[in-house]
Amino acid sequence: MSGSKENVVVGFDPDGRMELIHVGEQPGHGAAVDFRRVTLRGISSQPLVRACGERGRLLDTTAGLGGDSWILAAAGFSVTAIERSSLVCQVLRDGVDRAKSDSRLNAIASRIEVRQENAVDVLQANSDSWATIYLDPMYPPKLGSALAPKPIRVVRDAVGDDLDSSNLFLAAVAAQWNRIVVKRPHHAEPLCAEPDIVFNSKLVRYDVYVREGSSLRSIRAKAKSS
Repeated sequence: MSGSKENVVVGFDPDGRMELIHVGEQPGHGAAVDFRRVTLRGISSQPLVRACGERGRLLDTTAGLGGDSWILAAAGFSVTAIERSSLVCQVLRDGVDRAKSDSRLNAIASRIEVRQENAVDVLQANSDSWATIYLDPMYPPKLGSALAPKPIRVVRDAVGDDLDSSNLFLAAVAAQWNRIVVKRPHHAEPLCAEPDIVFNSKLVRYDVYVREGSSLRSIRAKAKSS
């Protein structure tokens, strides 16, 4: 095993896949990335894909284990997946690399570029124009809610909650984009501003901010002047 943060390390499961795993757990009981298991039926009608709009260059600022990046790449987006945790990024890159070596998945995997960086730094230093900037900040679980799935729990233990999500949002606002999409639980308030459009799914919603919309005009002006 290699790398650690608190009680999480990177190891390998019995099938040779890299996984995030809690210290003391047996191999195979962690969180690995295996895109063969992702169902893509009806992908174009999924709220995530609809929220992200026209196909183009998409910056996933909080890639995690890549579930949303994979769906968006399968839908036709060219995805730059940013993950700041070295542990999580190792596992994500392993999953994407294995998908690239699979003839059934190569076309999708080739549309994903994995980078271990801080997304705020990327947005502030890069003058690239994005069709969509996507944010899925880690948020504290709702009190009294059911236990989160194992992959979410181990990623949270590896990276912690995103206490700087507002800074990430403001950095996105100041960048070049056609729309910003923020994934939020239904019970959570919007991140900094009311969205122009909302797409709802059973478990979460997607708050959409469009360049020509009115929601971010004052925030965008402040971001550019700062």
